[in-house]
Amino acid sequence: MQFEQQRQQAHSQKIQSDFEKYVKDFPINLAFPARVSSSSPSRPVRTNVDLIQHRLLESGVLFSDLQQIDQVTAAVSEFITNMNDTGCFNAVQVKLEDNSKDKGEESSLHVVLNEKKWYKVYVGGGLKQDSIYQTSGDSLLPKVQFESSGTLQNLSGHLDRTSLSYTIDQTSAASLALSHDCPLYSYFPEDSIGYETILAMNNGSQYNLSCRAVLDTLDHEWTRSYKEYQRLLSMRISNSSIVGTPEMAPKSYVGIDWSLILRDVLPRRHATLPYTCDASPEVVLQSGSTAKHSLSFEYRTNGAYTDSRYNPTAGTDFHTKVEFAGPPGDVGFLKAEGGISHSVGREKGIAIHASAASGILQPLAFGGLCGPPTISDRFFIGGPMQLRGFVPAGIGPRAKTGGASTPRGDSLGGDFFYTASLAASVPFPPLAILQDSDIRLFGFCNCGTLTGLKSDAISVLKSTRLSLGGGVCMSSPFGRLEATYAAPIWYGPRDARRTVQIGVGFNFG
Repeated sequence: MQFEQQRQQAHSQKIQSDFEKYVKDFPINLAFPARVSSSSPSRPVRTNVDLIQHRLLESGVLFSDLQQIDQVTAAVSEFITNMNDTGCFNAVQVKLEDNSKDKGEESSLHVVLNEKKWYKVYVGGGLKQDSIYQTSGDSLLPKVQFESSGTLQNLSGHLDRTSLSYTIDQTSAASLALSHDCPLYSYFPEDSIGYETILAMNNGSQYNLSCRAVLDTLDHEWTRSYKEYQRLLSMRISNSSIVGTPEMAPKSYVGIDWSLILRDVLPRRHATLPYTCDASPEVVLQSGSTAKHSLSFEYRTNGAYTDSRYNPTAGTDFHTKVEFAGPPGDVGFLKAEGGISHSVGREKGIAIHASAASGILQPLAFGGLCGPPTISDRFFIGGPMQLRGFVPAGIGPRAKTGGASTPRGDSLGGDFFYTASLAASVPFPPLAILQDSDIRLFGFCNCGTLTGLKSDAISVLKSTRLSLGGGVCMSSPFGRLEATYAAPIWYGPRDARRTVQIGVGFNFG
């Protein structure tokens, strides 16, 4: 009897497996266009219907052509994720409808949109963004901020967003920002050459034009004893509309930025002598206003070729940025930087990681029309995800004196840097419940330096810093989160070192 039950169970499992395989490989022919409706019968759809059709095509849905049902399912899933990421919808549903009675053998897709209100008001608080992500080597402590904002979204039906925000942090530094984001094709009349050309591109409906005007204060007092007051006008054309920063784009990012910034360097004032600066003479000489007019290009793979975006065990990640500054601005330079990381998985979950990054800043005078780069344009190296064992901006050229928070001297930045690392990681071993998670233990060797352009190869090698250590890392919605212990092996007498560090970032280094 038991043998017969086992035989029947195996037979049923085989039938179920064959049926699932048949359904998976079953071809369907979808009629064009997809039907679009609102989840509320009394409310019409605001979103442009043609935009929906383009997003379906860009996600991999093939209309009027045979396609296996599992391929349709994967394409529809990507479409829903893309639409939800725009922030304009409470929910997006896609239904498969059988139209065999009306259209022969063709079926059709029915897209049901639950659209958010055309406005959004937010009042709240959090951590200031440039304090969370230590990618520039500036921040040592996160700052709490109060924020209020108002947003108009999807008014034109092209998933556009217009936002006005005001923030103030714990040091009473205020920020005011006005931004407008809209798909690039929507700026052209329908049936125009520009309109058709953009939509004919790969993922053309997702190319975006962003315009921003910002008043902000950047705090560098922890590393350089000054704040910088900025007035910014910028425009960005990119391949993704879902971008806070390029590092957070949901896929590979390509973007071109134009910006005009009026900057005021404000050295820290002495606590008891208000007419005296609590900063090095080198920083005080940088005080005053400068205008930077620049054009930049940036490309990032953002984990598209790895098995995990922020904590990979296999694959390659790459990023590069080139910035050109010149007239009518006061400073002229060509600044290029980039990095690459590669991970290889081995047996028992072991992974080997290698990464390298470098950058160069070349002044351009334009026949005397422009001055050299300011301290804010230079590179600053150190900190988690960059050079562990050293604090942000902890190595490189440094003034003899500094403010109260920079006893080793103000960091002055450099025109050339490189960093490299070699690491090995394993799944978190103590608890079985954590072995299937993204948490890993890793050991590393970091090296790098920051110097001027006039340094030769021997000087660069002699100035190299080296650290060894280990830590624990994991992925988070905000990027890669890691806690490390590092022991600097090669270091300078005035480097700012730190053995225990916690950091959040985007690139493994």
